Amino acid sequence: MTGYGGSPARSTSAAREAIGLAARQLGLPDPVQLAGELLEVDVDALHEWFTVAARVEQNLLRGAHRLQDALPVLAAGWSSGAPRLAVTAGQGAGLASRAVVDRQVVAADQAGSVLRQTRQLADADLDDTEAAVLAAGWPPGEDLVLWSAAQGQVGPMLNLIAGLSQRMGELQVRSHDALHELALVLRADPRDPVQEVAATARAAGAPPATMTGQGPAWSGLGGAAGPSAGIASGAAGSVSGSAGGIPGSAGPAPSPAIDQANLDRLAADLASTDVATVMMALGVQAALDRARAQGGVAQLLIYQSADSGGQGRAAISVGDITCADNVATVAPGISNAPVNMADGVSSAAVLRDRAQELAPGESTAAIAWYGYDIPLSAVGGVPVDMISAVGNTAAAVTDATARVGGGQLVDDMARFRDWAPETARFVAVGFSMGSTTVSAAAARGGRFDDLVLLGSPGASSDVATADNYPDMPAEHAFVVAYDEDPVTRGETDLLAGLLGGLGRLPSTPTPFGPDPAAAKFGAQVIDADSNNPDVSVALHLGGPLPDIVGSAVADEVADLAAHHQEANYLSGESLGAVAAVVVGQYSEVPIKPGR
Repeated sequence: MTGYGGSPARSTSAAREAIGLAARQLGLPDPVQLAGELLEVDVDALHEWFTVAARVEQNLLRGAHRLQDALPVLAAGWSSGAPRLAVTAGQGAGLASRAVVDRQVVAADQAGSVLRQTRQLADADLDDTEAAVLAAGWPPGEDLVLWSAAQGQVGPMLNLIAGLSQRMGELQVRSHDALHELALVLRADPRDPVQEVAATARAAGAPPATMTGQGPAWSGLGGAAGPSAGIASGAAGSVSGSAGGIPGSAGPAPSPAIDQANLDRLAADLASTDVATVMMALGVQAALDRARAQGGVAQLLIYQSADSGGQGRAAISVGDITCADNVATVAPGISNAPVNMADGVSSAAVLRDRAQELAPGESTAAIAWYGYDIPLSAVGGVPVDMISAVGNTAAAVTDATARVGGGQLVDDMARFRDWAPETARFVAVGFSMGSTTVSAAAARGGRFDDLVLLGSPGASSDVATADNYPDMPAEHAFVVAYDEDPVTRGETDLLAGLLGGLGRLPSTPTPFGPDPAAAKFGAQVIDADSNNPDVSVALHLGGPLPDIVGSAVADEVADLAAHHQEANYLSGESLGAVAAVVVGQYSEVPIKPGR
């Protein structure tokens, strides 16, 4: 980029810093940080590993051919067939090892191509956005959000930054997916075929036929881990589908310890000196303890540390996902964060228990997914700086963070499916803003068997009707909306629109998307009543009009407190219906007409 003004390099640096700060103020993932992580990925290390592994592949092939050449000599010189059989076994093992390395070399080449491309695209996208910011007249050094508000350009600037953030997230998903596919291929150890031959020979009481040099040669490459540690060292800590590093860093395959890497990170954070980091770690540890107490098995599927600028990400499975017939992923609403996710774990445990009551012959895992940038998290006890708190609060009046979170959930769900049995059913359950998030995930290609939206302010602006979910029929979208809950009745949209109009913040008539309980949306509306009594509040403020207005407002606040609670939606009739959806017992789900 050539830059603008007398100091191009300084303007470019200032523009990137301003864009990143503006994104955080608006509650969006920092696109500059995401781009930086993509640009820091060490593609050269992958290429070096690729070159060495390709040499190993050729050596294995040559060694197998030499063993084949020795077979006629052995047949002529020995009356016993044992040596010939041993060499034949060694030859077969060499070819099998070579096949493993060949698959890994191909995967490494493909991953390298994707990583190089994402780096180039990220760099070009950053340059284009910097140019657009400077072309708009922004003077370097000014707060970009405040300057945009003063110039009446908040809407265009928000779209510019949100678009960059989304594209960086998509590029990072591509990068993570490539590394994840490589990690899956690297699970195979090319030494295994040779070691199996040796083990068979020992069991038979004969000296093993070995291929000298194979073990050390591959050990020099880092074992089956191959290049994975060095390739993406720069990607650690990113907003990703699995615990903030390389996808699969929580464990690339189903096993009893799929979450060991996350538990190790949690243990390190418990000893941190950063207040935000240690508070999140304590909250997640408490949630794990509660999950074990209530569900027996608790798995930390996602763990990304918090800091003074963000709440972090975490997901805890109540029940073993690796053997689950049904997997329910529960997303919470505003004012939550990993620091206080123990309550969310309790909700997941309650849902799991009810599902297993309905289907006692099946195993259900329920995941408390705190994987998006939840608005108003500071209310839940997240210690963030003032700028981050303001941005996180402002995010509550639109579906922006929910839509970004939907993309994150799509990525996370892909990891969850890797760990679960192939036949497992996957159901996304979202409460309040969490419902907007899971709906956005379904709109963005999330592979769900069913979707359940509880107390929803809207289905996100990514969809107009339930027919817009690309990979799920409309009849598999379910909604619970209590009549007494003001969040589901449009008052939330009105309030968000009013707040959105302050300071020229962008607003739309339906900032959270369409009402999923409306008949025209096309979802199945579950017939369930609130578990809490309706309370009427009358205020006497000294005059008919103040009394009427004050009482109406007080009634809405009372309704919000009584009816718009996750525990209220995951109890009673609603809980039974949601659990029936989770286990696929649709005939047990009572349905009523939409609004």
